[in-house]
Formats: sequence, C-alpha cells, structure tokens
Amino acid sequence: MPNSNAIHQFSVAVPDDVLADLRDRLARTRWPDQMADTGWTYGADLSYVKELCDYWLNNFDWRAAEQRLNTWPQYTTEIDGQNIH
Repeated sequence: MPNSNAIHQFSVAVPDDVLADLRDRLARTRWPDQMADTGWTYGADLSYVKELCDYWLNNFDWRAAEQRLNTWPQYTTEIDGQNIH
C-alpha cells in the first residue's frame, strides 16, 4: 500500500527568541567537576565540552547556517505518527 502522507516543503527559520533562550542557557551552564586524568574515559572530556559550548555561544552564525541549509529544498512528512525532516 503506498504511503499517502503529505510532503511539506519549508524553510529553516529559527525564531530570535529561541536563539536568545539558547544563548541564555549556554551562558548559565553549571559545569561539573571532572575526575582527574580521566579525559574521555567516562564520557565527553569537560574541557572539550566547554570549548564547544563557547563556540555555540560566541561564534556559531545561526543565520549563515540557515542560509546554507535553505540552499537545498527542505521537506517534512509524517511516518508512524512522527514528523520526519
């Protein structure tokens, strides 16, 4: 039986308030202590995660990323009750 779900085209557009909330949450991150000399043994290395957080907070250009993503058509459809991009 063919899938009768509709396919919807859209453009990636993250609202400003969502980005402001993300920046606020990143800035308020409460960092745990890392066990000495464990690196990646028990999960992500804390110094790496802090660098990643700093990049997303201070350097990642969301609007440029949206523009790059929107150079290709974007679609969603529903499969088994889940919205799929």
